[in-house]
Amino acid sequence: MPAVCFLFECARRALRGRRGRGLAVAAGLLAGYSAAAQQPAPPEADSLRAALRTETSDSARAKTALRLSVALTATDTAGAGRYARQALALSTRAGFSYGRAVSWLRLSSLAIIRNDNAAADRYGALAQATADQLAGPAPSPRQQRLRAGVANNRGNVAERRGQYAAAVRAYLQAATLLAASPDYRTRLTVYCNIGNCLQELGQPVAAARYWQQAVALAARTGPVPELVPVHVQLATRYLLRAQPDSAWQQLRAARPLVQRNPLYATEFYTQLGEYYLYTRQPTPARAALQQALAAATRKGAAGYQARLLLSLGQLEVALGHPDPAHALMQRSLALTKRLGDAQQELNTLANLGQLEENAGQWQAALGYYRRGQQLRDTLASAAVRRQASTLETQYRTRQQAQQLRDQQRALGQARRLNTVYLALVLALVGGGALALGLWASRRRLRAQRQLLQAQQAGALAQAGALRTAQAVLAGQEEERARVARDLHDGLGGTLATVKLYLGSVRSRTTLPPEPAQLFNQAITHLDEAIAELRRMARHLLPEAVLAFGLAPALRDLCEAVQQTGALHVQLQTHGLDAPRLPPATEVALFRMVQELLTNALRHARARQVLVQLMRHGPELQLVVEDDGQGFDPTAAGAGVGLRSVRTRAAYLGGTLEVQSAPGQGTSVSLDLRLAPADDAATSPSINCV
Repeated sequence: MPAVCFLFECARRALRGRRGRGLAVAAGLLAGYSAAAQQPAPPEADSLRAALRTETSDSARAKTALRLSVALTATDTAGAGRYARQALALSTRAGFSYGRAVSWLRLSSLAIIRNDNAAADRYGALAQATADQLAGPAPSPRQQRLRAGVANNRGNVAERRGQYAAAVRAYLQAATLLAASPDYRTRLTVYCNIGNCLQELGQPVAAARYWQQAVALAARTGPVPELVPVHVQLATRYLLRAQPDSAWQQLRAARPLVQRNPLYATEFYTQLGEYYLYTRQPTPARAALQQALAAATRKGAAGYQARLLLSLGQLEVALGHPDPAHALMQRSLALTKRLGDAQQELNTLANLGQLEENAGQWQAALGYYRRGQQLRDTLASAAVRRQASTLETQYRTRQQAQQLRDQQRALGQARRLNTVYLALVLALVGGGALALGLWASRRRLRAQRQLLQAQQAGALAQAGALRTAQAVLAGQEEERARVARDLHDGLGGTLATVKLYLGSVRSRTTLPPEPAQLFNQAITHLDEAIAELRRMARHLLPEAVLAFGLAPALRDLCEAVQQTGALHVQLQTHGLDAPRLPPATEVALFRMVQELLTNALRHARARQVLVQLMRHGPELQLVVEDDGQGFDPTAAGAGVGLRSVRTRAAYLGGTLEVQSAPGQGTSVSLDLRLAPADDAATSPSINCV
């Protein structure tokens, strides 16, 4: 088709495919921290970093870290996550419960931005639990805003999963909590989100009503960045109704707001590109979509990047540039496969096949079409399997219900017959009936006894498996301890004796210069061997853990790593002094930190590492985060060190989460619930920098 017609078709498909999608905003701008999002420019971030270094109290530093996390959200989501975790550690150490709740909420918001719904759910639940503990019979306005933020994030997660009705319920709860609040900015965001979901539910009139309410709220606050999604959605609606002039007015109103705050730059420039496509202006459309792609890349929104790369590729095809189009579509395909978005992958494969077919590359085009068909067959097979499983479940349920009715009918008949037989037997032979009853009773008792014995045997087998796993790890530690003692007491003592003899020879004998130099070098090498032997013994046997506890041992480990000069290690612990954890748990946690520091030093090429170990009642969390080169956690062939960490986490019964990407560092977190006997009140923290 002609290029202009093709551009118009691209615009029509794009408008039809993304109505209301991708504009849900995580409400982390609460309780005095929203002001940080108004001007997230680098100068403000620098001033907040300076304030973070000069603040004296932990609670004040936690507030500053939260403001800094909000300020960096639009440009550096990884940095925003680091400061949110730092705020969580500071709030925990200071007993600042409200700061803990807001920190969990910030982590939930950042998980939503990076499309990690599972993490967003987990962090949101922790924020909800902390907020519920704070809220009494009459919650304060600040606590109401906090609970509204949690409800809004819950709606964000439901909306991303396509559960729009549930999302609307959560958003309406947030709006109710904010009804009497002067925080018009957050209410504006919630109204915009409600409109998005109603649009997806096929209620455009109701959606427009909520968007207009958001515009009315903006009249009280003045132009604010949170109004950008409203203008974008209204522009989309006007284009769908073939009113490009009205759409342009909405985009003109949104442009200065985006220039003030780039948080919604991806959505704005995407809609601007669609407007230019609709009005058949391909050159400015390409520039707008490229700006949207740059903003999505900065935010780490991989799904948005994949769609924008495909749109740019389609635009390059229409402009007659097949080579750039092929490169853009290949990038989109790689991102889509990594995300597991099957529908987007099908769309990209179809476009690549069409591109190769237009270029006369029939073999390559056939390959893309075959891949698309295989993916389509896989999705269809999965759908058929799900449907068959549902039907089979329904059939089995009906069959079981019918069997139950038959059994009840047969049981009723048997009961009636038994009544007759019993009456006859009682009338004829009363003693025989009594004997029969005693026999049946003994049989039931024997069956119950056998069932109880089988249950006890199963419990003993499970306990035996657990003891076996514990014995394996204990055996490993005992073997390490034996080897360490043998090295230290045996070979170490021998080397020390040799050094003593050589020193005695040097003090009693005068050697020529050249042999004396060789003799001194031999003694120097012997000293280095003794030091290396002692280092190996300490590595094999963490005596500091057993003798002094986990916190001092971790501090010594971090200082030893830092003394190498290759790595700066920051350690933050809380709640580990008294009462101590079981020795096996302390050794396992120490080994995990030791292995992760070794990975950061040898493989990650990191410059800084943050180690956090916090205990709050029965909950214990370990976080090790570095700024190294990162890796792809989903790729096969994980290293031995990481497998060892996963094994120890499974042994402890904890949940291990690994977050990393090439060039973006690595964060490993362990969430562990301690046994009741290990739970105790928290104690003062230890810091090692």
